[in-house]
Amino acid sequence: MEREHLSKTDSYLSDFLDYLKNEKLYTNDTLKNYQIDLRQLSEFLHSKNQDLYTADRLHIESFFMKLNSLGLSPSSLARKASTLRSYFLFLLKTSVISISPMIDIKTPKLSKKLPNILSISDVDTLCNIDASSSVSKRDRAIIEVMYSSALRLSELSSLNIDSVDIESKCVKVIGKGRKERILPLGAKASEALSDWTSARCDLRPVDNALFINKFGTRLSNRSIQNRINFWVKKQGLNCKISPHTLRHSCATHLLEASGDLRAVQEFLGHEDISTTQIYTNMDFEHLNRVYKNSHPRA
Repeated sequence: MEREHLSKTDSYLSDFLDYLKNEKLYTNDTLKNYQIDLRQLSEFLHSKNQDLYTADRLHIESFFMKLNSLGLSPSSLARKASTLRSYFLFLLKTSVISISPMIDIKTPKLSKKLPNILSISDVDTLCNIDASSSVSKRDRAIIEVMYSSALRLSELSSLNIDSVDIESKCVKVIGKGRKERILPLGAKASEALSDWTSARCDLRPVDNALFINKFGTRLSNRSIQNRINFWVKKQGLNCKISPHTLRHSCATHLLEASGDLRAVQEFLGHEDISTTQIYTNMDFEHLNRVYKNSHPRA
């Protein structure tokens, strides 16, 4: 009986992951997170002689109480809750279960944190790299392109040689849900890319990845993050940069200069404009200046 339960669990889990991959078009990293969350719940339920398709609300509440006792952050709890809601909704739609055990499950509300951003002068400092070697030319191009086109880290690392058109100053990006968007490249980014593509052969590329490591293969997300951190220290910037800092900075500077929230939404590849609206809270002083200078009754 136990073996049969495990077999059903694996089957339902496999079907769910296939659904996320083929229909929802989730990335491998996202699929991995879903798998981790569901395996964690499965192990907990197994200790209670239950399974992923026999759990009720009390089991789920007990699971989250255990996670709370382990000191998980609100963001981690929210992510796991989101995973479980999606999974049980899938079981509901495929008639495996008749009611979701996630109904009325409460998780901590997340406060919307404003992302860290760099000032324009800090961006200038970071980009002012002495690009005398192939690696430094690559790193300067990475930083320039991330800031120029507000790319996600995964979007940047997945770029290929044919993703960029330096002459036309544009880059083709595959974003979340494998949605394609074509974005402009600034003059500085185009110049840095031109320098890098000329030097790229020095690292003996073995595939068509745009940004490669010393072995000639695609540069990983972690390596890109490490290289950015290296240059933050090297250039004497007293700040901490996350993978999205350059993206956030570009979005904020664009919105400050244009005031066009819809255009910034499209630029960033956000499906919901409420995601983009976080940038409207970034600089009240700028907003206040614009208001005083332009509102007829200010």
